Amino acid sequence: MTDSTHFDAIVIGGGPAGNDCRHLPLRARLNTLIVTDGVAGGQMILTHEIANYPGVESISGYQLSNIMKKQAKSFGCVIKGNTSVESLNLEGDIKEVTLSDGKTYTADSVILTPGGRSRTLGVEGEAKFKGRGISYCATCDGDFLPERKLLWLAAETQPRRSCFTYKICHQGYHCPSV
Repeated sequence: MTDSTHFDAIVIGGGPAGNDCRHLPLRARLNTLIVTDGVAGGQMILTHEIANYPGVESISGYQLSNIMKKQAKSFGCVIKGNTSVESLNLEGDIKEVTLSDGKTYTADSVILTPGGRSRTLGVEGEAKFKGRGISYCATCDGDFLPERKLLWLAAETQPRRSCFTYKICHQGYHCPSV
């Protein structure tokens, strides 16, 4: 048996984009659901320090994520975490979203903000040093490593990010990713 609940808007994705998109429906007092496959905050929650968010000098991803979550809940937003979308039916006036827990939700509109995932290398020690020497975003984290020797892996399709890293580090070595 499935459980069906209707919302004015369903936001799929609980990262910064999903949290940002929920503002308009909530401010308009629309019944809003955020669905995320992890915890609210997305990939940002794993970030040690954020220093490029407008109006914030420095904050951890975990802290910023909790502020966003608290604000969403204060407006009455329902957040379903640790679940994934099994199926979507976006035809017609009423949209249907079925989750991995078997529950089905309907809405007048669905906003898709699926986010991204870093591509890991799978090398020994990678998980241990993630956020403490191993970074997945030169643009985001390069500024925290001035005057350091760096080795970075980047696809040949991302030369601008590689150049950005090269400009801020003391000495850099670029290896095209495999």
